[in-house]
Amino acid sequence: MKRLILILLFCFTFIPIQVFPQRDLSKVEIKIIPVTKNIYMLQGAGGNIGVCVGKDGILLVDTQYAELYDKIKEALRKISNGKVKYVLNTHWHRDHTDGNVKFGAEAVIIAHNNVRKRLSSEQKIFSRKIEPLPLQGLPKITFYTSVSLYFNDEEIRMVHFANAHTDGDSVIFFTKSNVLHMGDLFFSGRFPFVDLESGGDVENLTKTVEFILQRLPSTTKIIPGHGPLSTREDLKAYHHMLLQTTEIVREKMNQGKSLEEIKAEGLPDVWKSWGTGFINMERWIEIIYKSLIKK
Repeated sequence: MKRLILILLFCFTFIPIQVFPQRDLSKVEIKIIPVTKNIYMLQGAGGNIGVCVGKDGILLVDTQYAELYDKIKEALRKISNGKVKYVLNTHWHRDHTDGNVKFGAEAVIIAHNNVRKRLSSEQKIFSRKIEPLPLQGLPKITFYTSVSLYFNDEEIRMVHFANAHTDGDSVIFFTKSNVLHMGDLFFSGRFPFVDLESGGDVENLTKTVEFILQRLPSTTKIIPGHGPLSTREDLKAYHHMLLQTTEIVREKMNQGKSLEEIKAEGLPDVWKSWGTGFINMERWIEIIYKSLIKK
């Protein structure tokens, strides 16, 4: 455990990602999943929320959608009577940060510097414009490499990994509780969305997951950006998928095959179940192809 902390210092049912949803969130229910005595995971619509409760109050990792604020607050009241003091954003995508506009009135928001840059300016995903968040929803504290927050008897370590899912990804390690929130660096059991327009890169994502795996205790509980509460073995399976599917696409590209030809051939059946979320098999092949062709 101590080795993981030092190294990081230096360096359910699947809920599909909704990058720009047609929002009708009226029927969404917030599910409370206990992780440890004082750590919880909330599932609703968008990215999984991490919750740390204790004598100092409540800390959230990500905020889902602003329309879900009342439902999230209701879920928090079932866990703790404390106040939300801090919000940590794992990256900029709105299914993880849109709720900032509500929680920013009561809590200090912390994120990597690139997250603030992207939230405060117009962005594009699949050529669709994403408007900036209002000032209240922007991170008030930013960092470049890592930052520690001492809260609820935890050293909560926030560490940036560059150009993986986006250019602003951070993992959050609850050192005492041995819980890791990976944001969208980890889609448990599903093909991930890698935002190439925001600095993401499939090979760098794979290297990042490998780096974490090599230093992660076997007993660590992992909150993924999307999917069920997971283990190191689940992350290992995810890493294997990244390696294998990327190599398949790379080999076909080396054979001179076009993107359409590769998509038509698809991937082996062993990966079929991984394409049942937001990113289906064809879209995942396209993400890999476009990421590799940039090299």
